[in-house]
Amino acid sequence: LSLWARSYSCVRCRTDSQVLWRYTGSMHIQSIPGNWPRSGCQHAVHYYADAFPADAASEFIAAGLRANHACVVMLVEPHRRAVELALRARGVCTDPAACTPGSYLALDTAAALSGLLVDGRLDMARAADALNALLSPPVDGGGRPVRLLGDPASALFAAGNAADAIALEALVDRLAASHGAAVFCAYPVQAFCREGHTRSLYRISAEHSSLEFPERLWVQGFLAAEPLVPA
Repeated sequence: LSLWARSYSCVRCRTDSQVLWRYTGSMHIQSIPGNWPRSGCQHAVHYYADAFPADAASEFIAAGLRANHACVVMLVEPHRRAVELALRARGVCTDPAACTPGSYLALDTAAALSGLLVDGRLDMARAADALNALLSPPVDGGGRPVRLLGDPASALFAAGNAADAIALEALVDRLAASHGAAVFCAYPVQAFCREGHTRSLYRISAEHSSLEFPERLWVQGFLAAEPLVPA
């Protein structure tokens, strides 16, 4: 198990100096000017300290809609409502009846997961079928790419099912790459502060091409409590 098994396109800790943390075989730190290159990230995860990052999530969807991508929002109801309010504030249409057909789809995470669980565990075959359907370019959309904003893995992790959350992230990462889709995930960083969950943070991070952490994570020294070395 190692966070270093993958070279990240970008890892950012939000600070005034725009520090990007790059993992390229071994951990080192570089200060790189300019904005985080979101456009180059296919499977991003945003760890947040307090409120769900509705602004960043809505920008991910709004940018996709501006580029004529097919956008899917699959979030628990409070997060979905926050993102849709942020999208409306940006002047983005969130009413499927009024939007361009196939451009915007909103789904409820709880409802989606209910059809993928068997005896409380994720059925990977069902999950693969559902994700293939979501991430495949729309047949009537001229092959336009898909953007997925989702928190099903985060919901599984919050419910105490870390193994299925990690497996789902791995599946999403593989299918997103095969379909040329872009995916935005988000987790409350407090969920990893429970004893024994630092390695879950590493494993979930390893299934993403870009990571963003809140500054508070580092200020509190949470990761310093366990050595940042491959196991």
